[in-house]
Amino acid sequence: MACVRPRDRALIEFLYATGVRVSELCSLNIGDIDLYKQEFKVMGKGRKERRLYISDGACFHLYRYLRWRMSKEGLTMEELASKPLFVSAKKPYSRMTVAGVQYLVKNLGKKAGVGNVHPHRFRRTFATDLLNRGMRIEEVMVLMGHTKIETTLIYCNIKQDNVRESYRKYAA
Repeated sequence: MACVRPRDRALIEFLYATGVRVSELCSLNIGDIDLYKQEFKVMGKGRKERRLYISDGACFHLYRYLRWRMSKEGLTMEELASKPLFVSAKKPYSRMTVAGVQYLVKNLGKKAGVGNVHPHRFRRTFATDLLNRGMRIEEVMVLMGHTKIETTLIYCNIKQDNVRESYRKYAA
């Protein structure tokens, strides 16, 4: 597996499970995440706040990463709450930047033998997978933080098989 550190796996799972923009990811603090409700709020483009949700798998890896951080940094969970969500792997454990996340994701992709990997690809895959699983585009639009459905459609590669099944289901 390409993800050796708990941070790396948590970051990849978080990107895929939430569809968050990399700039939004980098601005999050640990205290912004409600692990029990599996949700959090981000300030998106245009200073618009939106609520996002975390899958069980991403939550598991995030919790594992936070436990790792507690032992590495010698802090309690309460003390970690004011700290950045994703930080560098070495002291002084500074907040990851957009460029740092892009670099990390690209290198993890190379290690895994996958080309053209970047954080925004996870955002596109998030939207596409939700639509292909049957979520309404209006709901995906809200999760993505878009104001127009047309913008959401640009992100999505809808499978022709799903179009055929929907046609047969809804057509007379």
